[in-house]
Amino acid sequence: MSLSVIIGCSDTWNDHFDVAGTNGSESLLRMVETNPQLSDFHSVLKATHVYNNNHRTGVTFADLLDADQALTVWAPINGAFPVDSLLRLCQTEKGDSVVGHRFVMNHIAHHLYNMNGLAGEHVKMLNDKLLLLNGKSLAQAQVEEGQYNLPATNGLLHVVGDEAQYTYNVYEGLTSLDEFSHVGGFLSRFEHQELDEEHSIQSGIVDGKKIYSDSVMVKENALFRVFDQIISEDSTFVMLVPDRATWNPVYQSTQRFFDYGSIEKADSISEYWTYVSLLRDLVFNKNMQRSEVDSVFSTSYTPAEWPYHVFYKPYAAGGVLDIANVKDTLECSNGAIYRMKHWQFSPEDLFFHPIVTQGEREASIIDYKDCTLNYRSAIADSISGNGYVDIVPRNSNSNWSITYEIRNTLSGTYDIYAVILPKTVADVNSRNDKPNKFVATLSYVDEKGKKQTESFGTPVSNDGVTVDTVLIGRFTFPVCNYGQQDATVSLQLKCNMRSSDTAYHREMFLDCIYLKPVSDEDEALAEEAKTRKEVQK
Repeated sequence: MSLSVIIGCSDTWNDHFDVAGTNGSESLLRMVETNPQLSDFHSVLKATHVYNNNHRTGVTFADLLDADQALTVWAPINGAFPVDSLLRLCQTEKGDSVVGHRFVMNHIAHHLYNMNGLAGEHVKMLNDKLLLLNGKSLAQAQVEEGQYNLPATNGLLHVVGDEAQYTYNVYEGLTSLDEFSHVGGFLSRFEHQELDEEHSIQSGIVDGKKIYSDSVMVKENALFRVFDQIISEDSTFVMLVPDRATWNPVYQSTQRFFDYGSIEKADSISEYWTYVSLLRDLVFNKNMQRSEVDSVFSTSYTPAEWPYHVFYKPYAAGGVLDIANVKDTLECSNGAIYRMKHWQFSPEDLFFHPIVTQGEREASIIDYKDCTLNYRSAIADSISGNGYVDIVPRNSNSNWSITYEIRNTLSGTYDIYAVILPKTVADVNSRNDKPNKFVATLSYVDEKGKKQTESFGTPVSNDGVTVDTVLIGRFTFPVCNYGQQDATVSLQLKCNMRSSDTAYHREMFLDCIYLKPVSDEDEALAEEAKTRKEVQK
């Protein structure tokens, strides 16, 4: 592949990176190779290849410095960097790519940058890192006296006495450093290359498809939709990461909530959701926060999911960003990774959230019998979703039934409630304060994928006067349905009245079905109370 294809041989490219303003007599390459202080840098340039479409080409960075496009080079002198180890890395394709990205491209930028003593300008290097041009230094790399602002035919050369240290961004730190491999290894599986159409050069259209003479590929990851662009160099992220010894028991205890039973690829799905559920609230974009003193929200936050993914008083004792829980910090080019001393989150903090199925949501109703349904709007703090369903029996003696699908249940324990509204919601002057009486049946699948039912046989009723959250019963789901297309859990409510039950009323205003997670502590207390009661008998 020719150099013109690699660097983009087109008017568009040359207009963007032209060499106007340079007045040297030699190319950057010639200036490097004739400077005895830069012989090590020259050796690395000749050994390191340019990559195109994520593949190594026959073009070296030495060739690039001899090409006709405006570049600024900060060339470190001999002894400023480990030349032998870099050359050894270049002998493999993977190592060649690493040296190119983390060393060579960390010393070269498009356009012309004078070392004029002014402070505060950031330079975007070829590897997209933003390095501070401060006085007579790039980052910590100080120029050699009398060897800067040297004009070439295709740019400017600055000789520096130090290596411009490469700094990982948050994503690179997680996926490159062994200490974070228990997290980064998972993230890396979803990494891929995508075409950057904005910066690629189109040469035409063949059979309705765009053809590019210079394809610029960027690293993407499907999980950036979950954790935000933690690879982006123009944001400021903070990520909390536990060490491996802390992570492993947390992961194991969390995986029990994501038991998918006998479905296809159950283990892979379980692993995915366990990782995502634990990690998605550990990433914070400081650029997006309103007031960090009062609260912070993770990159997973959306207004529709409020109040989840929001953490109040983050810097207070026990807060999510409490400095007392930070062992130390890895400074990154786009933020920082905080190494945590201990895991301070409960399942309820991160993923084991209540499940609300709105009564008026027609799409959630699987079946209904012996009744008509009227969907009502009602705006009040005590009414979820600003609506409810009015279940009207077909006749005065109809014991109606209605069945709702329940989505995204985890393989955990929930208290199951029905929230029932008083008749005064529809008419403030209503004198009908008779309660409802009903029974409930839960349908679910077991570990083998077989459909099972749990009948809560004891009739339950509301008080008829207030917005009443009525406990139907407690249940532990054997398998998880989180993130699945087809719901495997449903709840049937059935009116349970005899003609002689004149103290009750068949018409029901149902606000929602509410599944409240039961924590391990609550389960333990319930078992303790049950045992104590049996002993007393």
